[in-house]
Amino acid sequence: MVVHTIKQNPEPWYREGLRFECVQCGRCCRGQGIVWISPEECNTIADFLGVSQDVLIREYLLECEHGFVLRDHLDMSCVMLQGDRCIIYPARPLQCRSYPFWAEILESRESWLSEASRCPGIDRGRMWSFREIRERMLR
Repeated sequence: MVVHTIKQNPEPWYREGLRFECVQCGRCCRGQGIVWISPEECNTIADFLGVSQDVLIREYLLECEHGFVLRDHLDMSCVMLQGDRCIIYPARPLQCRSYPFWAEILESRESWLSEASRCPGIDRGRMWSFREIRERMLR
């Protein structure tokens, strides 16, 4: 009889940390999918833009069953992207702040390298510790 052992908690491939520095190129703001906005983020973004909640909702958000999401332009880029710059960068949503430390990107070294082909900030800049990466992922 052959006994197979299964490692219960395998070490993540990025255990030693990863380098990342946002270069504000806007590539992550194109075709990445839905960006959910919490009520607190609605307040922060409206304040940052200097608009009312009603204007924010009408011009920038879509209401869904579970809250609000940022609209997309016809080219699938985020409504907050003008040229290559996010107009709410200092007040951007947590989902945007946590990029590229998303579970699907960190699934494997290959996924990370694939995303690096789109994002020039991956594998450059400061080293993010394993703990910092996990904190970003779990927010």
